[in-house]
Amino acid sequence: MKNRIIILFFGVTITLINAQTVKADTVDNAMKLCAVFDGTGMLSEKCDVSGSSQSVDVSIDTSSKEAIEICKQVSSMMAKDSIHFEGGHWKIKIYSPFSNGKTIATCKLPA
Repeated sequence: MKNRIIILFFGVTITLINAQTVKADTVDNAMKLCAVFDGTGMLSEKCDVSGSSQSVDVSIDTSSKEAIEICKQVSSMMAKDSIHFEGGHWKIKIYSPFSNGKTIATCKLPA
């Protein structure tokens, strides 16, 4: 259930982001994606954008199975709505507050 609520929220919000900023740059897109994650109220700490590692880093109290599903669906929605990340190496990294700093899911963002 929690997974479905997050994905529904992302679908609506990502569509709104795309409608507002068709020509946004990559870092801007990453910051907006972070704002979407933060807006769910489900993160265990604030989302972070790392330009050096080209990632959107989020911490969610969830299982690795759910994290993988969230990651894939968010990346898919970004591609569907033509929100792209220049360079081809941008990714979402999902952590758990219990994963000792290790990712529980990683997926590429559309280039």
